[in-house]
Order: sequence, then structure tokens, then C-alpha cells
Amino acid sequence: MTSSLVLVSAKRSPFGKYLGSLSKMDPADLAVQVARAALTAGGRDLAPEIDQVFVGNCIPASFETGSVTGRQISLKLGIPGFATTFDTACCSPLTALRTAAWGMRLGELSSALIIGVEIMSRAPHIAHGLRGGVKAGAVNLVDPIFPIEYRGYNSVAADASDGAATYGISRHELDAWALGSHRKWLAADRAGRFSDELIPINIKTRRGEKVLARDEFPRPDTTLAKMAALPTVFGSATTTPGNAPGLNDGCSAAVLMTADRATALGLEPLAEIVDAAPTTAEPEGISWIPALAIKNVLKRTGTSLDAIDLIEINEAFAAMPLVSTKILAGKDEESWLRLLEKTNVNGGAVAIGHPVGASGLRITMTLAYELRRRGGGLGVSAICGGLSQGEAVLVRVAGGHHA
Repeated sequence: MTSSLVLVSAKRSPFGKYLGSLSKMDPADLAVQVARAALTAGGRDLAPEIDQVFVGNCIPASFETGSVTGRQISLKLGIPGFATTFDTACCSPLTALRTAAWGMRLGELSSALIIGVEIMSRAPHIAHGLRGGVKAGAVNLVDPIFPIEYRGYNSVAADASDGAATYGISRHELDAWALGSHRKWLAADRAGRFSDELIPINIKTRRGEKVLARDEFPRPDTTLAKMAALPTVFGSATTTPGNAPGLNDGCSAAVLMTADRATALGLEPLAEIVDAAPTTAEPEGISWIPALAIKNVLKRTGTSLDAIDLIEINEAFAAMPLVSTKILAGKDEESWLRLLEKTNVNGGAVAIGHPVGASGLRITMTLAYELRRRGGGLGVSAICGGLSQGEAVLVRVAGGHHA
């Protein structure tokens, strides 16, 4: 066994809205800006210290060249070490982090750059069969992200809605949680609580260079009445554009090291990665898989749920934090409410956005920075992925009651 594992830095771009400010960027160029910020966050360039690069990305066709996208990014960064790209849907960047942790615990690595990137605005339409020729008739173009679904299964929107119904969560509760997500984001934004993780992104346009410095998807001026008036989508009973995130653009990056390597380099860790654990469930179980992943990582580490100070559950839909915390609470109403009070305290993906390849790393860094602001403690982040895979990460920040 090696020494403990630590995040020494973590940064993200503002998350862009669909066809918004980031929509024309090559994901590789966005990733380079964010990764460089993470590599230089401590005042020195850590690129020469990186053993390997691990990249989460779900839509490689959005790159100018949709192959070995991690290697493309690492070469642009001047990092010669091996680069691996992961697609486990929304779990991708946390699968990347967990795989890097494997290498460190095996003693094969002592440092890694983790990146999650997605520009969903650039997802191309697909013309199956066109290469073989179309003798007559129209060419059918398929949109792979509208709706997001897998052949032979329900749309993910329907699965989220069905999961909410299974656990007795109403459309009103979904809408209320979504509204709260926007309002918590606004309070955090006004208080500058995202300043540690956010970096401004320079964007080249025909009119010159512009800068995106703030998440552009949140709608803090929405109301419960406006949400209630929205129609349901994709055959779901309760999922609407109001209680779901958008098709977003963004990037997250972090530097992971063994504690020994960080100490040798004179680096002060942001947080310790106590453990990371994957979990699967039945394909329709995306709303409850974060709960199962959290249970798994807590069991692996012998950690009590009561010891957890903060929780981040990715809001792939509002159903995910509501269903998963209800399961963790054992369906006890008072325990459920207590868990909800410490879940996604600065808002979640319904407000911030959900660039699918970037969100897992985003929720983990948001958790770490918030724990640091509170003086330390234990936190857990969890995310669901398509066809019900899940990842959870247990994070400790020095100081605080449970640290």
C-alpha cells in the first residue's frame, strides 16, 4: 500500500448553456485552459510532475478529431506521459479519478492529471448508412443527445420520473428542489463561494476575444409557478425542462498525488481522497444508484453516514438527490430532511448545468472547497451514469469535527 491520496488542486470552467458561449470551442482547447489552471494553481507548473493523464469524455465526435481525445489534450499541455480516455457516461471523470487512484495504490504512479470535459453543443447529428450510399429518398439524421436514451431502454428522463414515483416523490417536490437549486446557486455566487474553483475562459470569436467568468445556465429568477406550467418530456410523468439540467458545456480538472509526492514537492493538499467506489443497479435505476454508490464507499471505509458533514449528488435530474437521500435515510422523514439540508448546499446541476463528461469532478471539487470553507470535515460525492452505473468518492479535508 502507498501513502494516502490527495487532491492538490482542482479547477473548472464556468458551465455554458446549450449553444452558448462555449459552444464553438474544440473541447481539447477548453480542456487545456482548465487543466493549465489546475496545474499552476499553487504558483508553480506541475506539468513536468505528472505521470499520467486520465480524461473523462462521453462525446468524442464533438472534438475536431474524435479519437484518443485524452492524448490530444495531454500533447497540447506538453505532458508526454500515457493518456487514457474514459466513457462511463456521466461517471466518466470519477471513473478516471478512481483508475488513477488504483495506479497510485499499486505503486505504479505517484501523480496524475484528471480531466472531465464535454461540449454537448457540438454533438453532431448522425446519418447511419450514408457511407454506403443512399439510392433514393431522404437522409435520416439522428440526434444522439435528444433525447438521451439507449436502444431497448426508456429515456433517462422517463427513468428519473419512474424512480421518483417508486419512492413517493411528487412533481411538486421535484420542482421545489429544482427551484431551491437555482436559489442556492445564486446565494453561493453572490457570496463568492465558487471563486476557488472557477477560472475565466478566453473564447475567440469573429469579433475578437471574449471571456466567460460565470456559469451561464442558472435561472435564479424562475418561480415555482413557472416550473409547474412546464410540460413533461420524453414520455415521462414528472420530468420537465425545469426539474432537469440542460445540455451543457464545460470542463473540470484536478491534480491527484500520493501524499508522499505532494509533501516532497512542498504542496499543500486541498483534500484527501479517502476512497472511491463504483456500483451498478438495474438499468432503470439511475435515480437510486447514487445512494447505492454512497453506501458502498461508506461500507468499504467503515464510515458511518452520521459522520458525513456534506453530500454532493449530481442533479442529472432533481429526482437523483431526492430519491437517493430518501434511501439513505431509510425512508425516515426526519432523517431524510436532515440529509437534504446538507446535500448540494450551493446548488446543483439543475442550476449550474450538467456537461456530462465534466460533472463528476465538478461536484467533488465543489464539495472539497465547501468543506475547507467550513473548517474541514468529511464529505461524499456521488453521480449516476447511463444504464445505471454509479461512482462515489469519500473526501476528507483537514480540520473540522470529523477530519
